[in-house]
Amino acid sequence: MDTERLAIECQWLRRTIDSSRLDPYVMICNHIIREGKDCIGPFLENIETDCGLWDPNEVARARAVRRAAR
Repeated sequence: MDTERLAIECQWLRRTIDSSRLDPYVMICNHIIREGKDCIGPFLENIETDCGLWDPNEVARARAVRRAAR
């Protein structure tokens, strides 16, 4: 599957709020290797992550299917 590897579109990402942090919006990795740690991101539009654990979520899969159908 040919897809961009955007951190926000990783199936392992869990977004939550932690009021004890300065920035309460938290991005947590749920992959067994990094479980509970902050996602390495980045969370900037159109900038891919180089995380070796990245796997596409449904949004990324659907976009790849649409691109392949063109």
